[in-house]
Parts: sequence; C-alpha cells; structure tokens
Amino acid sequence: MPKTVYPPREDSRMLIDSIKKLNQSKGKAMEIGCGTGIISINLAKKGWEVEALDINPYAIISTKENIIRAGVERLVSTQEGGLGEQGFRIPENVKLLVWNLPYLSPPGEDEPKLEWIEEASMSDLNGKGWGHLLVEYLEEHIEKINPELLVILVQRKYPASPSKTSDWSNLGWSHRILDSCWLFEEKLEVVAYWKPGIGVPVKKLLECDSTMDEAKKLPTYGWQRIITEKQTIGRGRRNSNWNSKDNDLLATWSINKTLIEQINPGLIQIAVGSRISDILGQYCKWPNDIVDSNGHKIGGVLIEMDSDSENLRIGVGINRSNHQIGDLIIRGWKENLPKLELDELFSTIDAELSTLFEEHPLLENKFDIDGIKSESWRTLSRLMSRGYSLNMDGISSRITALETGGYLSIISNNHSRNIYDIDSLEWLF
Repeated sequence: MPKTVYPPREDSRMLIDSIKKLNQSKGKAMEIGCGTGIISINLAKKGWEVEALDINPYAIISTKENIIRAGVERLVSTQEGGLGEQGFRIPENVKLLVWNLPYLSPPGEDEPKLEWIEEASMSDLNGKGWGHLLVEYLEEHIEKINPELLVILVQRKYPASPSKTSDWSNLGWSHRILDSCWLFEEKLEVVAYWKPGIGVPVKKLLECDSTMDEAKKLPTYGWQRIITEKQTIGRGRRNSNWNSKDNDLLATWSINKTLIEQINPGLIQIAVGSRISDILGQYCKWPNDIVDSNGHKIGGVLIEMDSDSENLRIGVGINRSNHQIGDLIIRGWKENLPKLELDELFSTIDAELSTLFEEHPLLENKFDIDGIKSESWRTLSRLMSRGYSLNMDGISSRITALETGGYLSIISNNHSRNIYDIDSLEWLF
C-alpha cells in the first residue's frame, strides 16, 4: 500500500459487509476508486467479474499486486482512470457499480492541502460533488446503461457533503440505505441506487375511465405503474367521485400483495401520502389527504385490492391548478412549485415509491417498518404543529401516535382509544 493510496478503514469494512449481503454474485461489476483493491477483491471472491479503476497510478499498482496475492487476478482487470477522465465509460453489461466516494471536505484557500493525487482521490468536489457528477453521467448515457444497474456508494451524511442523496432522487432514481456508522465526528452511509422499474416501462394513456381500473390489466410482475392525461370516472374513498382536470397527476401503481405480509395497507397509504407531501413541500392529513397550510386539498392517495388479483393498487391524484367545486376550495401543486412539470413530478414520486416498496433482485428486500412509521408520524405532526386538532364524536381529542397498522391513537376525555376510520372525526384548524 503506497503512501498516496487510500487505506482500508471502517468505511471499507462497511461497504464490504453490504456487498456480502447482496442476493446475487454473478455478472460484471465495476469499482471506481479501487485504492488498494480490497473492495474489488471481495467482489471477486463473491463471484463477480470486476473492472477496477483509479486515477492514482500507485493505486493501480497496489491493486494489481493485491489481487495476485488474493488469487483473484483472473476475475479483476485494472485500468487507470475514473469519472470525468478521457475514455471513461460504464460498459452496458455492468450490473453493479461501487464507489467509496471521496468525502473529505475540500480544503479552503488558507488550509493545508494534501499532494494533488491524494486530494483528488480523498476529497469531494465543491459545488455538485462526485455523486452528482456520477448520476448526471448515468442520465446522459441512460440508453447505454444496463436497466438492472445497481449503484452502491459510500457517502458522508453528516456534516452535509456536496454529494447528496437528493441529487439522485431529484433525477428519478430510487435509493435504499444499506448501512451507516459514525467515524469520529462524521456519519457515513452506504446507499444503493437504481432506476425504478428495472427495465419495466411506465404505461402512458391519453384518456381512461380510471387508472385504478386500468391497473388491473397490467402484468403482475415487476414494478408496474400507469399514468393518464385525462380521467373521466375517477374515484376517491368509498367510491366517491374524484373530479380531475386535464394535466392533473393521475396515476396508479400495481404492486404484488406479498407487500402486505410486511406492511399494513393503512401504513402504506399514509407513508405514500407523507412522501408526496414532502415532495410538494405541503402537509399530509390522516389517512390519505395531501393539503396546504390552510387545509385545502391538493391531492389524495387510495389503496385498493380484491380477491381475484395478485396485486394491490396505489392510486394517486394531485391537482395541477387552483379551482373551486361548489364551496370546496381546491389547490394545485403549481401554486407552490410553478416550475415543476407533470413528467418531473411523476418521475420523482415514482422514485420515492420505488424507494419504499420496490424489490431489487440484488438487494435484501426487508422493509424498515419502524422507519416508515416514524417518518410518517413526523410528517403528520407537521400539520398538527400548524394548529390542527380534531373532534371525535363531538369531543375534543388529542392525537398521541401513529401505530404500525396505520391507525391513530388518541386521548379523548382522558381515555385512550384507537381510530381506524375517518368518518367519526372532524378536523379543526
């Protein structure tokens, strides 16, 4: 291990542990910034055929020597270079890309600097960051990238790094945190990224009666979703009418029912509403409404399933523009996000729902129920902090918790009770 090569540390061990948990171990993998070669060696020992890259020529020398010592030289090829270098490319057959991102903060003008080659391999970039440059490269070359590609990065979560998970989700990439640790005063995360659907395209319609009904016709495999420009007979809770206008977001996701073996449908509904309200910078009102700060409805989420289908359906309707139906004031996303277009909004929501529920063939698909519940509760609490309260059967009540089943716990007349249905509730602002 030459002096200028990044040494294996706790972050390397964390990345290796995440690699060992992958479901598959065959195919082509690439490592950017291979350093001593320890990650590429572990990939090869799992059965991957690895292309290892580094901009530091001493790292390539180190990797070449170490793969020979490890007996995996037939499975690992080395190349000097990296992202942004002339000739850099990700071959179409690569299914797994790993990179322990340089995450040291770039030194200030008056701060001491490492030698240039160490600085380039250990420090992130000012501005966009290496992670942002990578996802921009992938987006630019998306037609030549394996649709099943899984990207696994080590990123610095705290203090905030220029390489952010939001860079990926804003461009329509799903993600899942595989591991995390504190290294002195820095929090590091291993994060996996992929394109929603893993090659399954979105079905797009010009017009239909209801995306919920059209979703019944979708194949039962993979990440299936459908969106329409116009919906003539949309529905809300308990078959109420959903009045929509052209260019509203009208979409349904069809997901295998095995999901409900892990997550209660009630929690699925509120988790989806929470994620969408966060995207829009708005609020989620239990159990399925997305509202603005004044309680005016922007959209809603609906869960349906039936005995003759293997899938459950998640319907999402979001208004584009402000309007009024009788005495009901309707708000649209354009009021708060005028530059956000329909395609971009759908892509972002698709990535967020995929992050929550899609099963990637390389990943352990165990859903973090406690994390989903806690996140949803925080989002619901934001609305209550605006001054919302509720009456239960005409009695002032206080919400105390969101339960794993998706229902609310409240205190009314000094008695605790659980609420499963909205019909007995009256929200007050």
